[in-house]
Amino acid sequence: MQNSAQRLVFTFITVIWACSFLVTAQNITKSPYSIVGIGDVVYSGNASTYSMGQTNQAIRNPFAINILNPASYSATKTTNIEAGATYSLGTFTTNTSSASVNNAWIAYLNLALPISVKKGIGVSFGLTPFSGLGYNIESETTLPGDTGSIPAFYNFVGRGGLSRFYLGYGMRLHRTTSIGINANYLFGENTNTTQLLIPSGYRMFNTNEDKRTYINGWVYDIGLQIHDTFTRVVKNELREYEWVLGGTVTPLSNLNAEQSYLLRSLPIGSKGGTRDTIFSETGILGTIVSPLAFKAGISLARKDKWLLAADIRGTQWSDYRSFGSTDSLRNSLGGSMGGSYTPNIKGKNFFSRIEYRAGIRYEQSNLSVDGTGVDILSFNAGLGLPMAKSKSKVNIGAEWLQRGTVANGLVQENYFRVYIGVSFADKWFYRYRYD
Repeated sequence: MQNSAQRLVFTFITVIWACSFLVTAQNITKSPYSIVGIGDVVYSGNASTYSMGQTNQAIRNPFAINILNPASYSATKTTNIEAGATYSLGTFTTNTSSASVNNAWIAYLNLALPISVKKGIGVSFGLTPFSGLGYNIESETTLPGDTGSIPAFYNFVGRGGLSRFYLGYGMRLHRTTSIGINANYLFGENTNTTQLLIPSGYRMFNTNEDKRTYINGWVYDIGLQIHDTFTRVVKNELREYEWVLGGTVTPLSNLNAEQSYLLRSLPIGSKGGTRDTIFSETGILGTIVSPLAFKAGISLARKDKWLLAADIRGTQWSDYRSFGSTDSLRNSLGGSMGGSYTPNIKGKNFFSRIEYRAGIRYEQSNLSVDGTGVDILSFNAGLGLPMAKSKSKVNIGAEWLQRGTVANGLVQENYFRVYIGVSFADKWFYRYRYD
């Protein structure tokens, strides 16, 4: 049993290593709003907390992995392996037009182990996307000419994103207090291209500017959960309840960055090819400042029956810097609430053992254009489908999300997303006294 479990973990580590190339190569967003900062920051929690409006700070599940508050690892009772993926279908709307986009990505691949169930010590590691860059924006402009203004276009294109490999440790300090830490290694590449395109009839050369930024470094999450249980007798039935207060702080961190820059002219009327290299520089070293972030939450649950939870979160994006320069970012602040309900976890009817989940989230995002905020509203719902004779589950869910507004010439994004996750929970690495 122990040897087979060791082989399984070795296989999991190999899969993590192999998937790191795939996760890095993913295009997880196609939003014009990803043009600022490091792009769209992706939710990296599992499918079950996603279905509860991304509510996670006060969640302690012995049979699932909550990487967004590492103090929760102290509740781990089994070896847990989780993997998930997301499919997104979106519509972009302005005052004059609309367009549709779709994409899919691997959302997470995580493992957690109980080092000591008795002492409340657990560890976790895994791989998730962290942020995504994916935009293609065209805007009109004019250039001065000998006989008047010359019409032209700017084309802004961005691709890439950051991935996260994390190592986490959680422990129970006291019967009612747990702490934890995640060491997150961020790595990836962002590519920003700006083209100035002039109609061929004016016999002027187009220009192309490429900026590639390679980013890597460590970001830390420090988590705390205060928790306790109590019982009540209701209708001659002894019921067990648990309450949890949770929070996580991510201190400001400096990430290493290396940039290459290439400015070239293009043939007349062309978007591709090279006529001449105007300027080129490589090995430009700098720093990306990852800002301070906080999360806090509360939950109340009746064991094996229902759970209610709520979170608040914020990030000090005004501290963000890239090679010493700021970006048009404001501090973000948001909240979410959600819950789950299981009719009868020991019932013979399969539908009575399903965990039904729902949640809602609102966020003042880090984007504001000419005083108009680009805010987020989403609704979620999902199911936890139990596997026979185990604590493992298949988690499925859906989200409707709206970001932005058509006011002041902005873009409103509407997404319908479907996500699925598999959570395997089993007792491995136990040393039996008798064979």
